[in-house]
Amino acid sequence: MLFGESGTLLRPLSRRLAALAWGLAGVGLVCGLAVAVGSGVRLSPAMQAVQATGLAGTVASAVFLVLAIFTQPGNGQQTGPGRRGTDEQARSFLLAAVVMLVAVAGFAAAGWVSPTGPSPQSTAFSQLFLLGAVDCGLTFLLLNKVRVPEERD
Repeated sequence: MLFGESGTLLRPLSRRLAALAWGLAGVGLVCGLAVAVGSGVRLSPAMQAVQATGLAGTVASAVFLVLAIFTQPGNGQQTGPGRRGTDEQARSFLLAAVVMLVAVAGFAAAGWVSPTGPSPQSTAFSQLFLLGAVDCGLTFLLLNKVRVPEERD
């Protein structure tokens, strides 16, 4: 299952949109890694096309995750049994998003202080971590809509 225990709490349309978004994120990751690993000092036209494809996958992934969030009702409207593991899963996606944003800041700062400016590799790695941060943050929002509120004693 794509989201573990939380997947059963998602509407089928939200689950399909999220799965498509994560598939497109995979396309963005592969393209970004190809540019980061396979490019030299300058990007060839073929590598620029690969990077543009990765950027398009990133944008499409974010759009589909936003659609999944909007098609999923909030926990007040949710039917079916709640699961306790959803809260921990949602928090792990939030933590991953924060860590990846720190990595984006690190690569951006490294490119900024470099005497020659940002290299194609640092730009590609920044793109990769930004993709991960956006997708993890949006997945957190999706899972946060279905999480079961903690019971207070």
